[in-house]
Amino acid sequence: MEIEWFAALRRVVEGRRVVLAGGVPAAWHDHVRHVRAAGASDVLVVATEGAGAGAPPDCTTVVVDVDPAVSMLGRLRAGIDALVDPPEVVLDALTAFDPGRDAVVLGTFLSPVAQFDGRPVLAHRRPDWVALEDKVIVDALWDRAGVARKPSAVVALDAAADAAASVDEGHGTVWVADATEGFNGGAAMVRWVVDDATRDAAVAHLAGRCATVRVMPFIEGIPCSIHGWVLPDGTAVLRPVEMVTLRRGHDLVYAGCSTFWDPETRVRDQMRSVARRVGELLRHEVGFRSAFTVDGVVDADGFWPTELNPRFGAGLNVMARGLPDLPLLLVHDLVVAGEDLGATAPEFETRLSTAADQQRAGGTWRVVPTPDLPTIVTTDVISGNGFVRFTFDQATTPIGPSVAPLACEKWAWAAAELGVDDGPFTPAPDVRRVGS
Repeated sequence: MEIEWFAALRRVVEGRRVVLAGGVPAAWHDHVRHVRAAGASDVLVVATEGAGAGAPPDCTTVVVDVDPAVSMLGRLRAGIDALVDPPEVVLDALTAFDPGRDAVVLGTFLSPVAQFDGRPVLAHRRPDWVALEDKVIVDALWDRAGVARKPSAVVALDAAADAAASVDEGHGTVWVADATEGFNGGAAMVRWVVDDATRDAAVAHLAGRCATVRVMPFIEGIPCSIHGWVLPDGTAVLRPVEMVTLRRGHDLVYAGCSTFWDPETRVRDQMRSVARRVGELLRHEVGFRSAFTVDGVVDADGFWPTELNPRFGAGLNVMARGLPDLPLLLVHDLVVAGEDLGATAPEFETRLSTAADQQRAGGTWRVVPTPDLPTIVTTDVISGNGFVRFTFDQATTPIGPSVAPLACEKWAWAAAELGVDDGPFTPAPDVRRVGS
């Protein structure tokens, strides 16, 4: 079965100027290659999240500077802001590249704009899709989809401590902010509360940044996600992905993802069932046509969902390692734009799931509080401009166990060799495995 993405891309870009907007320059290498092969007449990269690490692509590039010391969430938000309200340096570059505003724009998976300085964006997140990412409304969505969940309470921040007492199951509680400040992810607005000190720290961090919080039990186990992809004829459901969420005391630090981890078959089936239920709900309620992730935790009782991300997730980039002939970010834009890819949802599911199971991949990465990093670009390590990424080797990384202990080793190396000393980190325990 072939997914006819290249023919669809050619229909969109052949003979036209193409603007690639968002992210950092090095992230666009594959896009530049593919749109040129599909007949684009010229390509401009507008990098709205700073210079990043790695070499830029071989095309005209304009960079919107971002403070390298800002958090990953801060970078993403700055990038979105520059798409919504382009700064003068971007407007000047666009005018010079495409004075007649005839170009087509391909944005990042977070782009909420339908046009970019008057130029049509191939795919964007509709407002009713973005609204579903608010962390305080998700439990009502689980209920509508018929998905089992842990108890929760949505309350004002000053009432969170009282609510916590009623839902704590013995490991403390998790407080998650609403979307008052807009998009949030990467555990940036999540706090694990176990005592007075962590309660006070959570209040200090969240005060003034949200109107309400969702309070639910802390679940001891492996943080993970399951991806789905809503197509016109149904939902394609993929394989589980481990979310590398490390611990620094009681701070939760999102640090990458991986497909080396395998839950039990029964749990995998449960996760896939949850994603299928959610995908069909999204398709019928808001006409959703996009990838999404259901994040959660696997404990001794199975999978418990904790949040919905109605967008392309980082785990899909990891799964794409097994699909060198299928550029998933481009495919995603074509799906959202309504282009016919010549494949049904079941065919799409089989193609992606089989490849992701055969080719395991992943790593650990973070924006770090060390802006003056040495520049390293190898197959295993990338560092520079306040960012570090380690890629796990498929030949030497075990399949089955959690990779979080390996990630902790990598960050210990980064502390010793690169001066990234904001740990130490500990892994989440895999409570389903003997000896964990």
